Amino acid sequence: MRNKIKNIGIIALAVISITSCQKESFTTTASDGNYENGYFITNEGNFGTGNGSISFISNEGDVENDVFSQINSFILGDVVQSMNIINDKGYIIVNNSSKIEVTSIDSMNSITTIQGLISPRYIVKVSDEKAYVSDWGINGVHVIDLNTNTIITTITTGTGPEEIAISNGNAYVCNVGGWGLDNTISVIDIESDIVSSTIEVGDKPNSCVVDVNGDVWVLAGGYTEYDANWNIVSETAGVLAKINSYTNTIDASYDFEVGNHPEDLVINSNGNKLYFSDGSWSKSVYEFNITASSLPTEAIIDRSFYELAFNNGYIFGSDAVDYVQNGWSYQYNESGKLIDSMQVGIIPGGYCFN
Repeated sequence: MRNKIKNIGIIALAVISITSCQKESFTTTASDGNYENGYFITNEGNFGTGNGSISFISNEGDVENDVFSQINSFILGDVVQSMNIINDKGYIIVNNSSKIEVTSIDSMNSITTIQGLISPRYIVKVSDEKAYVSDWGINGVHVIDLNTNTIITTITTGTGPEEIAISNGNAYVCNVGGWGLDNTISVIDIESDIVSSTIEVGDKPNSCVVDVNGDVWVLAGGYTEYDANWNIVSETAGVLAKINSYTNTIDASYDFEVGNHPEDLVINSNGNKLYFSDGSWSKSVYEFNITASSLPTEAIIDRSFYELAFNNGYIFGSDAVDYVQNGWSYQYNESGKLIDSMQVGIIPGGYCFN
């Protein structure tokens, strides 16, 4: 699960102890090049069941579901959170199984498993030698040695570190607050692995991107406080903020309508247009030019998505349907016209482009 705000009320009721799946003693070897021409979708699976998976969609639109377990002798585990490609390897974050599975990206053959995490969320490459992994369980970031695929140290951030953006020698960590509240971005000096500054943005920053100028854009969803009967006590506005990565100050900030909770900030290939979902329970997709002086009022896609992505001139959105059956992925052009749709795994919650 992505632990999105819309699901917190359900998931927080369960306290489940999960034992991650163990590898068998053999692996089915795939041919090199099988997974080079296309992209991956991470499917969370049903919470607590260990049926998270990876789907692969070729450039021709062919879908292959559950590719990891087909190639290897074991399933991924519980809540496949996200995936990133680093140095020709796939790093698959399995949140509730508290691990990272490392694979060969062209064949999906298992290489190793990184243990020692608690509730990992996202991984980004920060240099040829290391990567950062956000982890709600430690309210911090693990530093991964990419040569040995081991944790070498940890860095304390704010509460519930989420997505991470890299610009001008710094890592910008969105502290979404976990199950509670935070409103900050932790700025980490990549060379020293030390938090150099903390920037306040809006409540619950959930996503961030870097534009063509090196500025860091952060989307904060705003916070809703409930009483014991789930009545709304108070709400704060969502915010889109631009951080100057040279001065680490906020150059611009835009407030959303109170009651809306924007999420899933992504950016186009040229680095000059942002896309995000905005609304209350039902959302739509909006486009924002980085030179604009106000937030957009007309949606380009009138549909709610569980996850949003952009790659190579196309907008992608996933639909978790009823969170039990297989979900769908939709592909649109930049104008918001539907191009294709593909059925994938259970709760498609992330995209990874090769």
